[in-house]
Amino acid sequence: MTEVEALVLNRLWSSMASSGRVKSERCSVFVSTLTEQRSEELLAEIEAEARRLLEQGGPANVSMRAIARRVGMGPASLYTYFDSVDDVFTMLLLTSYRSLANATTAAVAAFAADPPQDRAFTGILAHRRWALTHRNEFNLIFTDQIPGYAAPPGGPTVAAQVEAFQPILDALAELAPTDADLTPEEMAVIVWTAFHGAVTLEVNNHLDWLGDTAALHEKVVRRALGSVGVPEPAKSVRQRFDRWAASARAG
Repeated sequence: MTEVEALVLNRLWSSMASSGRVKSERCSVFVSTLTEQRSEELLAEIEAEARRLLEQGGPANVSMRAIARRVGMGPASLYTYFDSVDDVFTMLLLTSYRSLANATTAAVAAFAADPPQDRAFTGILAHRRWALTHRNEFNLIFTDQIPGYAAPPGGPTVAAQVEAFQPILDALAELAPTDADLTPEEMAVIVWTAFHGAVTLEVNNHLDWLGDTAALHEKVVRRALGSVGVPEPAKSVRQRFDRWAASARAG
């Protein structure tokens, strides 16, 4: 429904309400529903076009004017939804974090009956799979590729990043570090540095000279977990995860 069509319906129902043909309360609810639905559709369209602009030309390609042109509205109208282009970038960051969080959460939940080291490993494997299938989004949220952008201090992007890794952190938290010099937080950071660093290199094609990057990733993760005293995950975890991921994708 276009804005013009919504305006016409608004006027039609207002006229019918004033003439007593429908109750004004019913008219108000109907118009409110239309407005909410149109806003959700428009926001989804704005996000899709902003992400497309980002992928086509980088952050410099994303502007309020360019987005407005893509969605067929005036730039001034876009400010009804966003105060600035930084708010658009924040929206993109949050939706990407949420997508990653859904991936890690689903994987860990699928292996809920497994010991914590296996669950942590499945979350880490899900992180890699998501990164390799969402390379642009991965770089958007984990590299400073938006010049001049400043996330809201203590704002939603901080919580969103924690949420993406929370299933892995929760599994590791069940395993106390055997090294007395390590706090649980330090243990998690050491493991995160290893698996996230390896994936960052792979996503950006710095490991193309290696043959089996999946095997290397597994080796990196297992050694990182072992270095902080985490019991070794079962040998079959990666194979079982791959089968589960393929089944989930097919479903």
